[in-house]
Amino acid sequence: MPTLVIDNDTELILRNFIAYEQSFPQGHYYFTSYAHAIDMLIDTQEDVAKLVESKVLLNMLVSNQEAADMINKICESMFVTNFYYTDEFKQMDNYYNRFLPKNKRICFSNPWNAISTLAAVILFFLTVVQTYYTIKGK
Repeated sequence: MPTLVIDNDTELILRNFIAYEQSFPQGHYYFTSYAHAIDMLIDTQEDVAKLVESKVLLNMLVSNQEAADMINKICESMFVTNFYYTDEFKQMDNYYNRFLPKNKRICFSNPWNAISTLAAVILFFLTVVQTYYTIKGK
């Protein structure tokens, strides 16, 4: 995703591009889709901070809250008919809604990792049993 620089002129520029695109009924709505995609990602100042950290946004405004308010205000009355990023958002949604993402399965990628984890659990269980019988025996 291209980096979006958010400054004092961003709202004006995006609104003008969106209005220009919307004036062509059969056109491709790239700016409208991009603004809508950014709006879908941003709701709070924490979202802006995460996108700045990921280098998707470059915030030149005073605060992240101001940037979030501006993006949400741009897309308030916008209607998207032909969303350009539909496939990407479906893939992202499917990835994050899975039970266990791929990057969380890394601990059992090797059979020795699974065996050592099982051995540690058994050893912990035996330690608890030994402690119980030692305390009960007294």
